[in-house]
Formats: sequence, structure tokens, C-alpha cells
Amino acid sequence: MERDLARELERLLQGVLGTSSQDSGRQGGLAKYLVERLKDRLPSRLWPYLEAEVQVPGLAREKAWDLGLVYPVEPSLPKKPRLLLSLKSILRNPSGSWPNRLDDLVGEVSSVQMLFPEVVVGYVVVLDHGAPTKRKGTYKRPEGDELLSIYARFKEGLAALAQRRPPLWAQGLVEAHWVLEMDSRKKPLLRNPEETVRAGEAFLDTLVEALRQREPLLFLDEG
Repeated sequence: MERDLARELERLLQGVLGTSSQDSGRQGGLAKYLVERLKDRLPSRLWPYLEAEVQVPGLAREKAWDLGLVYPVEPSLPKKPRLLLSLKSILRNPSGSWPNRLDDLVGEVSSVQMLFPEVVVGYVVVLDHGAPTKRKGTYKRPEGDELLSIYARFKEGLAALAQRRPPLWAQGLVEAHWVLEMDSRKKPLLRNPEETVRAGEAFLDTLVEALRQREPLLFLDEG
């Protein structure tokens, strides 16, 4: 199964590179992949409420999340986000992008957690080791593995933020993260394919287990 999922991820990453950076649906394929993998872990009655591009209220403003399980407490009440995923990528100017990605993550997560403190949040990011970097006003491809140290700092920051569990309930933290690393200068694109798949499966397991502990009634009729 890992090989089949790795091939699917490879195809999706090729689609990401072939889509304009201005296209809001650039991560749509990855969102669909995650929806299907989550369905294997969630009761079937929840599947209709698991969607890509869901509008969710935040303290400052409403925001479209890349993927969400938004399920009503009761039919007469507003729908409530139970599980949200944010999908991002760094495909250009990594040295200037990664600090902003961490700041953006804290901001978007804090806004929704202020209204829905029990929501489970996951963060997915695609990193390109062949991403052009801005130097002296022009973009140039990196040489060798020169982006390793930059991405290592970014991943350290993500790991520090992905630990929202008792007793650490601070706003701005997430329950789990998944990093997909590729190199657009090479074929195949995906680095460490099967390891990436395993990390993705563990990521989803962590999110669903957090949801099960926080919202056990959602799983009451499981099986």
C-alpha cells in the first residue's frame, strides 16, 4: 500500500508544480488525497461533512480552510468545526518564506481556536529542495542540498508548534504536522517516498485520535 500511496503523492506533486501559483486550487489534489485517507479512519456518517475549502468563522474574520470536518451539534444550531487542515507549500524563495509560514500558522490557528478551543488542527506543507531563491534581484536554482539547513530550521519551528495536548493548550499550537519534501530538479520528485507516506499516515492517526478523545460522541456508533 505504501508504494501505491507514494505513486499517488508523486502524481499530485507533479500537478502542484504544473499549476499556477495564483490558482487557489493548487493544493486541491492533495486535499482530496487527505479526504480519502481520513475516510478510512472516520465513521461513514461523518463523510458528508468532510470537505475541501470549507468556510469557518474566526475571531477576526471568516476563513476558508483547505479541508475540514464541520459537523452540527444539532440541526437547529450552527455547524461547528471539529477537524481542520491547513495546506501550504514553499516552492519559491525559501529563506524569505519559512519565517512567514510559521507566523501565518500561529495567526490562522489562534483565530479559530479563540471561538472553538476544542477544534483539532493539522498542518501540511510541501517543501521544494529545488525552489528558486532570490539573490541580487534575480531567482536562481539552489546547488546541491544547500536548502537543507533552511528547511531544518523551518521543521524545528513546526515541531515546536505541533504539540497541542494536555497540559499544553496554548492558542496557536496544532495537534500534528506533515512535511512532504520534493526536489523539482529531479525525477521522481518526492524525496524518501515510503517514509513520507508513513509519516502522513501517522499524522492522520494522531489527528483522528485527538478528535476521538475530544469528541467521543462522534465515534459512538463506530463499527
